[in-house]
Amino acid sequence: MLGHDLTKIGTKVSREGIYKWLKEPRTIVDKDGNVAVNGYETEEEPRMPKFRLTETELRGFSGYLSVQKARSVAPYKIDARVVTAWSKNPELISQGELRFRQMFCSTCHSLAVIRAGETKLIGGDIGPELTNVGSKVNPDWLVTWLRDPQGYLPHTRMPRYGWSDEDLFKVTQYITTKLTDSDLLTGVPQLGQPTEDEIQLGHRLFLEKGCASCHVIEGLNPQKDFGPDLSAIGGKNASELEFGAAKIPHNLVAYIQAKLQDPVSVNPAARMPQYNWNQADLDAITIALLSMKGAPQTSALQNLVVPRKEVAFRPTGAFAEVYERYKCYTCHKFNGYGGDLAPDLTYEGSRAQRQWIVDFLKNPQTLRPTLILRMPQFNMSDKDAATLADYMTMVLQHPNANPAAVDAKQFTPTMVALGKQLYEVKFQCQSCHTIGGTGGYVGPNLNNAGGWLTPAWIEAWLKNPQSLVPDAIEPRRDFTEDEVNALTAYLMTLHQSIKPQKTASAARSRAAAQGAGQ
Repeated sequence: MLGHDLTKIGTKVSREGIYKWLKEPRTIVDKDGNVAVNGYETEEEPRMPKFRLTETELRGFSGYLSVQKARSVAPYKIDARVVTAWSKNPELISQGELRFRQMFCSTCHSLAVIRAGETKLIGGDIGPELTNVGSKVNPDWLVTWLRDPQGYLPHTRMPRYGWSDEDLFKVTQYITTKLTDSDLLTGVPQLGQPTEDEIQLGHRLFLEKGCASCHVIEGLNPQKDFGPDLSAIGGKNASELEFGAAKIPHNLVAYIQAKLQDPVSVNPAARMPQYNWNQADLDAITIALLSMKGAPQTSALQNLVVPRKEVAFRPTGAFAEVYERYKCYTCHKFNGYGGDLAPDLTYEGSRAQRQWIVDFLKNPQTLRPTLILRMPQFNMSDKDAATLADYMTMVLQHPNANPAAVDAKQFTPTMVALGKQLYEVKFQCQSCHTIGGTGGYVGPNLNNAGGWLTPAWIEAWLKNPQSLVPDAIEPRRDFTEDEVNALTAYLMTLHQSIKPQKTASAARSRAAAQGAGQ
């Protein structure tokens, strides 16, 4: 579905918040009512259009949605001792913000920031934008959601973090205190509990407006053929169109653009909502519609269509449970299935050593310092990390790189010395890779290549990178067998332990120690 699942929206958002969104479906509106960040222009994914709703319809719609609380999840109660210990701590909000950033929430969620006097959205677009989320959601729902997203929405892509009660309290207090807009509900009437008539009106409007075409509500099915068939719109002539009272040229281009910008201008009874197009998008949609001439006169073109390859990855056992809980496929691909925000893990068992995988999952470190989006800190348990690592090393392997086929003990000091010279002088690999703080940033950092990569993967990669990763930008060099062995021997000597993530308390302790020594 294009929109959110609304089956339990009443437990998440207040009726006033729903009313505001239905009336003004925008990202950020300032205290004067001006749009500071326009959701239609800043989001790549489709956003909700603006429906022409009367005050009565707004009350009915918001009333109907506010009672959608199917299978409500019992609120999670944070340990009272944690609440007592932190409630009056002056660093509560700053600690919550620090934890929010340490968990790399902005990898998936965007926040509005002001830079050079201009408001911009910074962060990822996998999850919803969070700038004013503290003013939109119920605090009890927020705590319960962060602790167990799948308990509220089983098909959500949000992973389940290993939050402690202290983490939950700090982060939710930060969100409900700082990620807010006191003027968000300005102009919204006090609505109270909806009447039965309002609920019935909202239910009817939900169906009439075609909301079920984009949103799920348990028990409601989307209406079929809600809008007209547009597959042949580009082949129509003016005599087949209804221009109504619109004062526009009677041609197909003018009709399409008028219909897109203001549907009721050519048809007062139109059910189509009003979208907020910029000129480039308006022209692009118009061109796309003009190209729709209907079915081809002959089926000969079918021979030119290459069917899309269906991909699937269906893990089983303990790995499947952990894989699903942390939503690994949201960012990573497995055998062609999944996202492309992070590296493809189809052959991770051939590439990475098991212990490195475990250490990385427990304390993710960036391998490419120039990247902004990084893997979140999940607070993963030893058991979960071991489950993922065991599965990867046993199952996710490339036929050209069997980790058991190469023994690192065969490498001699002479081979290491030759490999270092080849790396630095003959092939100048430092142009793209960093070792010891010097080198380029095109390729990954190799400081810990010996503790990270398997020798079998290094050898196979040096011989033919594209046989392992078809779109790899690593050049394929004509290495001799001895050069491959020497470079592998050298890279396997590079070790740098993964450092634990710095916390606020550690940073303060370090600063105090430095101050004492001055």
